[in-house]
Amino acid sequence: MKQKHSKHKAKPYRQVAPVRKNEKFSKNYSYIQRSKQMEESHRKERVPALTGNNSFEPVADLLPELQNDVDQTGFYEQLVNGFNNVQTSHLLSTNESDGASVPAPVKTVERESKTPVQTNDDFDSYNSFSKRFDFDLSADNINDLISRKDATLIKSSWPAVGNLKFEIPRLDANAQNPDCSPPSGISNSSDLQKLEVKMSICAKVAYPLSALQSELFHVANNYQDLYFPHRTHNNAEEIRYMYCLHALNHMLKVRSLILRNNEKVAALAKSLKLSPNEISIPETFRDQGLKRMKVLFIVPFRESALKIVKVIGDLLFGIQDDQARKNSMANYERFLQDYSGNTIYFPKTNPKPFDYEQTFSGNTDDNFKIGLRFTKKAVSLFSDMNASDILIASPLGLRMLVTDKESDFDFLNSIELLIIDQAELFLAQNWENLLHSLDHLHLQPQKLPDTNCQRVRTWCLSGASSFYRQTLFFSSHELPEFRAVLNSKCQNYQGKVRVTNLVEHGDIRNVITPIQQVFRRINCTNVESSFDDRFQHFVKHIMPQFSKPGFSHCMLYVPSYFDFVRIRNQFKTDMISFVQISEYTKKEKISRARDIFFHSGASVLLYSERAHFFRRTRIKGIRNLIMYQPPNFPHFYSELINLMLESNQNPRDGFGDEMSVNILYTKYDLLSLSNVVGSENALKLTTGKKDSYLFSTKT
Repeated sequence: MKQKHSKHKAKPYRQVAPVRKNEKFSKNYSYIQRSKQMEESHRKERVPALTGNNSFEPVADLLPELQNDVDQTGFYEQLVNGFNNVQTSHLLSTNESDGASVPAPVKTVERESKTPVQTNDDFDSYNSFSKRFDFDLSADNINDLISRKDATLIKSSWPAVGNLKFEIPRLDANAQNPDCSPPSGISNSSDLQKLEVKMSICAKVAYPLSALQSELFHVANNYQDLYFPHRTHNNAEEIRYMYCLHALNHMLKVRSLILRNNEKVAALAKSLKLSPNEISIPETFRDQGLKRMKVLFIVPFRESALKIVKVIGDLLFGIQDDQARKNSMANYERFLQDYSGNTIYFPKTNPKPFDYEQTFSGNTDDNFKIGLRFTKKAVSLFSDMNASDILIASPLGLRMLVTDKESDFDFLNSIELLIIDQAELFLAQNWENLLHSLDHLHLQPQKLPDTNCQRVRTWCLSGASSFYRQTLFFSSHELPEFRAVLNSKCQNYQGKVRVTNLVEHGDIRNVITPIQQVFRRINCTNVESSFDDRFQHFVKHIMPQFSKPGFSHCMLYVPSYFDFVRIRNQFKTDMISFVQISEYTKKEKISRARDIFFHSGASVLLYSERAHFFRRTRIKGIRNLIMYQPPNFPHFYSELINLMLESNQNPRDGFGDEMSVNILYTKYDLLSLSNVVGSENALKLTTGKKDSYLFSTKT
């Protein structure tokens, strides 16, 4: 091929605005088209080739330094501008380059090479993967996704999962409605191969997959967001195995595509007798994000991370014991030391509830993060974040990572698969940590990426990565906070699938104490005012009872710690006789508060939900129970009422059989009420004409 110097004269690159650490993507997506136009015009020109010895060396040092100037050009447009300017900067004259010397002539090559590269690779058979990531969203598409307009709603019912609701945006990529009929089971390797699963994984899967696993994997494999609020201790391992299978399959497909294109780039360079860095790479080889990390697991405890790593190891290398895993996973011995053990003691006398032992078995440390890096024959644990393919972290560990001033969180820019498991436990830890971490996904990088920009997908350069991220969300029950995450933090352009099974009975059927339970509705105009309306109702109608002579042995159960503090301050102001137990109360003070309450030394016990979650203390002497709000953990409802059995009462308190249960709620507590009394009854409670409803359990 005859080489010629390009006659193109590039203008000196303009100064651009600095990269801001916390700046989110602009909502004006016009720069998407501008960046594409610049790249298109650049491809049609003959440009000098980059020089270098290694096709995989970082390209960041080749990019011009971003200047401090007031310019409205977005970060990703700067990235494209900078790369184009580097390509043409060698042709600047002495005057045009501000006195820079003219370098020696370099070889040039047409970007659109007509030399075909043949490869024996079966990657083209992965249609769902290729179609998803090869589709480029337009600015109008993105605006429609943000506004959530023009979505197709489809309802279906599957044998194992139950009722599903499909919400598919009306885009060109989704022109053909998905098959919402119940999928067939997965009983052997050929069934998984039909679903485009890598053959190396198919040979290691433990067959047959259960009906639940098959149906959930079918949704996940279609790259739609999934919301499954029916995780239990019985199906937990099935769900974990399913999403690890999907995550590993996705990760290996990403890796296979990059390795295949590396070979093609090398072959193209060889055919042109150039080094890989001296050629302009064709558009079809765009296969990467700005950062390497593609999969993020968010789980509550180290024990959860331990189980995930073991499942990934079994799917990669076959079922192994810990000794064998040390040979296939680098740093596995250190991993066992850090992530196993530290199981809390469970008493044999007065044992804790079953769900408590299941939740807190193993290492329950909630501050951790660990990166996994895939190599050709092994998996490296504790890898550097910027060199990791997978990150497993707790909300607290992730938040500390993104708020660390000495490090950046650019590695979260190109996440393509987000898996959130045991979401209800994050409420007991700190829900804000999860929200804060999710807000730091797909932000513009603080530093120039070390990825070859010619290999970065155009939608990633355009700042649209969040629309290509799939989210799998698993919890034990439904709550407004969970739906809010799905609606506000998940914008997958291929849509979402939500499991919509109604709660038939609720936890109220587990109440064995023969007592009447009164649900009192608090009227409010909007969700923002509901917090103040609830508090004012409590102060005006409930608190006066605490000052009446003879009123005692009342437990006030408060799910939110913010409400707990607010009520505590009000009690102190009104000189109410009370004791308190929160998650921050020391053990000796808990014992003292229980003793005072049991022997009528205080009228009220102020009790937080998180204190009950972490300790499951058996409070005795409860005659009157007031729930400030329906519990976030529905099984706490029956647990607390069953503490009021006669065997737990003080026979000398002089109250006889007098007992009461009152639950305060608003119409915005519909989901919480459904978990307690069932979906049908909850609808009546929130929409009925009455303000109070009575439920009774008689024996």
